[in-house]
Amino acid sequence: MSFLVGSALAALLVTLAAARYVVGHWPAASFGGQIFRAAAVFPLLAVALFAIVTAFTLLVSGRSGRPDLDPGMPIVALVFFLTYALFVGGAVGVPTAIVAVRMFRPG
Repeated sequence: MSFLVGSALAALLVTLAAARYVVGHWPAASFGGQIFRAAAVFPLLAVALFAIVTAFTLLVSGRSGRPDLDPGMPIVALVFFLTYALFVGGAVGVPTAIVAVRMFRPG
């Protein structure tokens, strides 16, 4: 249960920080553009971390010299967590981005 709460909280905090950054650095952008940029940060972060960890998994399993250490199952687990992170990014990130951009926009 703590994983669910922790991942939702992480999406919330990352999206809030991204919304503050986007509104501060692109004040002339449209409301929808700011929301899109703020909401896209958590899924992009999840994809970047997925790529790094997958490359590391493939690198480590290739250097082990043991044919019985197949990287397939860890990568399947990583795909599951990537899918979960993308879902959380949409379910938590988009409403958070809408509220946060509204909150941080002047006037």
